[in-house]
Amino acid sequence: MAGLFVWGLEQVAVAPLESGEIFPPYSSLRSDPLGTKALYESLEELNDLHVSRLYKPRTQLAPGSTLLVLGLGSVAWDEVSQKTLTEYETLVAKGGRLILGFVPVYDPKKKLEYPLLKDRWDVVFKYSADDDDVDTSDIPRDSDLYFDSGKEWRITKLDDEVPIVIERKFGAGTIVLVAQTFPLSNQGLRESRDAGFISGLLADSKNISFDENHFGIQDTGSVTTLMRKYHLEPAIGVLLVTALLFLWRSASSLLPPTHSDQAEAVAGRDAQDGMVSLLERSLREKELLGTCYNEWARTAAGHRRTNILKAEIARRGGETPVEIYRAASQILTQKNDRTIKPTASNH
Repeated sequence: MAGLFVWGLEQVAVAPLESGEIFPPYSSLRSDPLGTKALYESLEELNDLHVSRLYKPRTQLAPGSTLLVLGLGSVAWDEVSQKTLTEYETLVAKGGRLILGFVPVYDPKKKLEYPLLKDRWDVVFKYSADDDDVDTSDIPRDSDLYFDSGKEWRITKLDDEVPIVIERKFGAGTIVLVAQTFPLSNQGLRESRDAGFISGLLADSKNISFDENHFGIQDTGSVTTLMRKYHLEPAIGVLLVTALLFLWRSASSLLPPTHSDQAEAVAGRDAQDGMVSLLERSLREKELLGTCYNEWARTAAGHRRTNILKAEIARRGGETPVEIYRAASQILTQKNDRTIKPTASNH
């Protein structure tokens, strides 16, 4: 059962993180065919490039910097907002390069006009009609998307005589639209590597960033991030060892167990022995008879033989308490009020 639990946990939690399947397609955190992690790590190996991932809101790009925004949906751009286009134009205003890569799609089979793109950027997204296309949710290898652009756009790559990569100057920078992004994916780099296509996209950039923020993957400044930043991993180990020692100490004593030398348990006293012991500690022998009489007189107030009993106790003052007690008991059990003379039997 424990083995099955560990295996299930690995399949549900660990494996998706290792492969990156929990991230959207064309994320640089995915190592499966639909990711772009291979491209990221390949560029990272080049000494003259600085490659990073962007987890925070975008800032204006400096000259010589390129930002790759991959995994965009072309159909959703039919309703792109003025705010989005303005943001893209502002990013490259100082000389940066922005690459907008769209996920490969089939012909959506519906009329899309892209009015804002046409009016502001002078470009319209088109889809090639292919009878072999199947309407499916799977991401195809070859996209039906291409661009119909104005003269301000420069066509940098054609596929079947239609533009699939175009770019245009905005201020001092450049915005690049890429319809066929399969060559940028992990599977594309493995099966049909096109270094010339990739180098043409990046141009002469020295700082390259992969935007992960638009996927909803953000750096929130968590405790784990701070620990990695300041290399506090050993502190976790120390805390873990301390916690284990505390649990060990709570579960068992660090000292060896003590053994009792007594073979048998000590027997206690019954109620009568306890009462006698208390009386012996609290009353002296000569006070015992007077204390008993006082208690009897208090509880038997108005008894008709009180005076007789008191006189008898006074008369027998020289005798032992047991003898006086027996005489007092005899007086209390008499049927007639007569004085009891001491006899041998009374003792």
